[in-house]
Amino acid sequence: MSRLRRFLLVSALVAGAVLLVVGTWLVAARVQSPAQREAAAAPPSAEPVTVAVTRGDLTEQTTVLATAVRSESVTVAVPTPIEGQGVVTRSAAAAGDSVSSGGVIVWVNSRPVIALRGEFALYRDLYLGARGDDVRMIQQALADLGYAVGADGELGRATAAAIRELYRSAGAQAPQGSEGSSAGAVAAEPTPSAEPTAVASQGQPVLVLPASEVIIVPTLPAVLTSVPATGTAVDGEATATFSTQEITLTATVPPAIQARLTSGLAGTATLQGQDMSMDVAVAQVNSPQQDALSPTQQEQEDAADSAEASVILRASSGQIPDEWVGHSDVLVTLNLSEPVLDALLVPQRAVSADVNGVTTVLVEQKDGSFTQVVVTELGCVAGTCAVDAEDGTLTEDMSVRVDG
Repeated sequence: MSRLRRFLLVSALVAGAVLLVVGTWLVAARVQSPAQREAAAAPPSAEPVTVAVTRGDLTEQTTVLATAVRSESVTVAVPTPIEGQGVVTRSAAAAGDSVSSGGVIVWVNSRPVIALRGEFALYRDLYLGARGDDVRMIQQALADLGYAVGADGELGRATAAAIRELYRSAGAQAPQGSEGSSAGAVAAEPTPSAEPTAVASQGQPVLVLPASEVIIVPTLPAVLTSVPATGTAVDGEATATFSTQEITLTATVPPAIQARLTSGLAGTATLQGQDMSMDVAVAQVNSPQQDALSPTQQEQEDAADSAEASVILRASSGQIPDEWVGHSDVLVTLNLSEPVLDALLVPQRAVSADVNGVTTVLVEQKDGSFTQVVVTELGCVAGTCAVDAEDGTLTEDMSVRVDG
């Protein structure tokens, strides 16, 4: 056999061997046993999903663009006596007079109507022990006048004493009576040595401040530009007008935001392009007027859903700067809920509660295991919760499980 033929034969044998090996491997790779196919089809083992704990502020806010305008005047209704009818029996101030908080505007049914600074009209008579935002507003007005009253929202003896002193300074006797009696009823004038008592007999709450004897004005002092004359009937339509020259912010908000806004809601206003901001509060929310000309009820409902409400905001303290007037690019950030500051933040999915209301999170340990830690939920916003744990069992360098 020649050398060339021998070389060709060896080459053919080697090539055949290589093809046999490759073919066998390909067949083995494509042909699997039932056990192999089942193992390949099974999903991989699920690994725990964790998220790192962070520290920060939990806030629920909305922003609106507002316009700064100067209010030339504000008109306030003279409250109607509880009897349902009244008449101005004496004028206490005339047009052009400057009226300060605590001053009397008119006398109705021989009772004083006292002006106090506030954000909304009183909607009820206030009795000893009453609680609420209206009480807090009156307390703040009294504190601004120098009375030693704390604005805690509860009408206690100190607040009642301050109101009696307010009436005394107005030249009138503070009212006293039981619930259900005439709000204008007053106790007999005391002797010089006697002091009106705030102690009521059992079952008879002491009337401290009738709503019909207070007129709330947003900004005081102010110039009185119109006032009902003596003899004018007070039936819900009698008004007094004040020239405040106050600067306010006006904005429009969609219905979804309007439903969250309440008088006194706090926020911050910033004139864009200037490094200056100030605290403001919602003073008034005016609901959009429904289109009475809409031919169908459905169209009226659709119009109400799409209409925007107007909002008036005032400075929480001090005055909005004069240079803001006319600007429509004032950015107002409103806190829709009380902010939770410097708290541990975790995803809401990480927090679970048992039937007893105990809230817990699963905290990852160094060995990969998880420990259940009891936490106090301080609030949740948009899928994030602020929590607190005792004894440092949860810190910002840990991770919590969100898939369990």
